[in-house]
Amino acid sequence: MFKPQNIFCQSLNVLKVRVYSVLKPESMKRLFLFLAFIPSFVFAVSPERILPKTLVIKPVAWYASQKQAWAAEVKQNNNPQAWFNYYASSVFAQSSREELSGVITGMTTAIPGTYEYWLAKGWYDAFHADAYQALKKAYTLKPEQPEAYGLMQLYAEFTLDEASRVQFSKNLYAKAQVSPALLNYSYNVLMSLEPGAVLITEGESTTTPLFVLQDALNVRNDVVILNLEMLNNTEYVQRKFEQAGLNSVEIGGNIPNKSAWICAQLPKANQDKKFYYALTVSKDNIQSIKEYLYVVGLASVHSANSLDNVSLIRDNLEKKFLMDYLQVNFNGEPDSDAGRAFSSNYLLPMILLYESYRKEGQAEKAKGLRAVMEKIAVDTGKKEMIEHYLGVPAETIPYFPFAIDVKSWEDDFKPVSGPIYAANTEVTNAQYNRFLEYLEANKLPDLHEKYKFDFSRYDEPALAFMTNYALPRTESKKNKYFNHYPAVNISYEAANAYCEWLTQQYNNAADRKYKKVKFRLPTLDEWQIAAAGIKNPTGWKLNEQEVEVKITPNGSEFDMKAEVRKVSLADPEILYPWFKYFGLRNSAINHKKCYLGNFKADPCDCPGYKGNKPTHYDGFAMMAPAKSYFPNDIGLYDVVGNVAEMINEKGKACGGSWNHSPAESTIRSVNAYTNPEAAVGFRVFMEIIEK
Repeated sequence: MFKPQNIFCQSLNVLKVRVYSVLKPESMKRLFLFLAFIPSFVFAVSPERILPKTLVIKPVAWYASQKQAWAAEVKQNNNPQAWFNYYASSVFAQSSREELSGVITGMTTAIPGTYEYWLAKGWYDAFHADAYQALKKAYTLKPEQPEAYGLMQLYAEFTLDEASRVQFSKNLYAKAQVSPALLNYSYNVLMSLEPGAVLITEGESTTTPLFVLQDALNVRNDVVILNLEMLNNTEYVQRKFEQAGLNSVEIGGNIPNKSAWICAQLPKANQDKKFYYALTVSKDNIQSIKEYLYVVGLASVHSANSLDNVSLIRDNLEKKFLMDYLQVNFNGEPDSDAGRAFSSNYLLPMILLYESYRKEGQAEKAKGLRAVMEKIAVDTGKKEMIEHYLGVPAETIPYFPFAIDVKSWEDDFKPVSGPIYAANTEVTNAQYNRFLEYLEANKLPDLHEKYKFDFSRYDEPALAFMTNYALPRTESKKNKYFNHYPAVNISYEAANAYCEWLTQQYNNAADRKYKKVKFRLPTLDEWQIAAAGIKNPTGWKLNEQEVEVKITPNGSEFDMKAEVRKVSLADPEILYPWFKYFGLRNSAINHKKCYLGNFKADPCDCPGYKGNKPTHYDGFAMMAPAKSYFPNDIGLYDVVGNVAEMINEKGKACGGSWNHSPAESTIRSVNAYTNPEAAVGFRVFMEIIEK
């Protein structure tokens, strides 16, 4: 199962070291001095026609250079087309509203009343009555020109003028204003959805082609498409929701991010509908609901219950999607083609399906899908990234006898359910360094190089700190160093190699308790059941469990006379492993106002901080030593916060970390990672194969 939204086309999780900066002030000073002596050469950029983003999508920097080129052009030539290209490049260069207003003012003086002026004016005024009047004037002047069609289509949707929307969708299709690759991509977005679904989109380049498919080609007219920009208009929301049979949501004036609010509230207000979010919706707008989103294709579905999304991905990719265009460029589209710009979004669902094929032993299917992924990765500049995700399985660790404390290992594992046990802490530096010591002692330099701590993404002074943090040291009574802190900056492959080594050492130990075991990373279900600390769970689905909790007034959580009640863990408010004290089920702070875990913490009123101003209210700037906080009911420490814990699906870690907020660090949280980092470690699970 997989929840995080698009990790390829949106911002990837980047290591945020809170207490270090990369450049010292003196380094910055040298940098500015260096820049001051660079000759100010100006390289001329030829102005190029700015095409709509339903045809071509280029980097913002390219549009910024074109903005300058067209600005120079209009100074020499009051050509209306030059002015329109100047305005279009300014929009796509993400110029401020004030700058765009300046361009419109210039057009008012230079080319008033022209087709290009009214088109730009309608674009600027967006979803207002003035916009329609301007667009209508442009269209009346040159009805055969296609530049107005996309804006007219969107405005027709905004006014719920169905006939006009159909007309302009057909015009866009007839005039080839949507690239074939983008139509293919958009078709597959729609085919990701179940019948009668509601799809949330963002931006004209991802919304316009969906309307074209529905209006001009009669594809998936059962789907309600909601554009986030339009949903910021209260009048449109009332009309659209009434038409679509949706319950509205209140959009107050003091909400900082209305789009994010709408994304979160719509499923709550319409529980009889299935809501999907296109993978192109920005991360900020789905941040608060990411725990409930499951990637099922080129969209994610909102579900309060656990979902077998890999089966849905399989059905979509194998039976419903049109995918030949990904392997053969039938139309000779350039790399900047709008449809090809979005192709990397296929990689996420494909990786999940690829891993499923491998686990099922479907080698031929896995091989074929891998070839498609590798081509997409090359075409979209994601070659190194996909190689990381598809990296070869861990090499077999040669077995040599090595001195280990088997009894200590056995004591560290706590029963979860049946033959599954979990280590009571995340793997520590001391434990991981024993593995590296084994590789060195047995002259395995290639494996040591492959599985050592990875500091390749650090610069000074962070590099020095991280190197010191992971360094093996002989501890004393007074100084434990970082030996008992969680091991971080370790790759997924290295974590699996550690588990393999642990398995070999244990199964060959003379004084072991169990005849044969397997140490490994947990599945998502195993991790969530263990993190919840449920004794004697009835299955492996978190939301199917019923547990006893104590109902007490706030501040009386430990009242011996508390009411005991059975509740279902399907309750989305149950977020933390201390939910047994039901008043604290969704709070990271206890009744004394102190943090119960190591998070990216906001200020609190913990009594221990009276009279001073700590920098970190949970007590730690970054990682904390193992066992710094109370364990859960089965004896596992730090299942939420401290460091996110890898599971057996590459790129996914659970429970949040010191660099995640409490809301991102729950027993339901699944956090994405792409490289070894300081916020991700791992906890080993033990499966008893033979007693």
